[in-house]
Amino acid sequence: MSAWLRGLGALILGLGVATAMAAGWYLTRDTTYAEALAAYDRHPGHPLFQADYYVAAARHYGLMGLVVAGLLVGLGGGSALVALGQVLRRLPRR
Repeated sequence: MSAWLRGLGALILGLGVATAMAAGWYLTRDTTYAEALAAYDRHPGHPLFQADYYVAAARHYGLMGLVVAGLLVGLGGGSALVALGQVLRRLPRR
């Protein structure tokens, strides 16, 4: 049981960090948000530029949320499962 928990914790930790890294990579290369923000700043009242900005902002902020969630779930959940596996390994069996 403890080996399964440690293995699952390592898997979740790896997948969470990999997800956060991939989302961070896409976030740094998100030029559509910067372009839409610049166009919306030039034409603040235009509904087409506003709609284009909202679409780009939703993707951009979604990627930010994915980075944070991937790190929290990966590091928090994975570490908790690894720690629980270590505790169960050290406790005597009944």
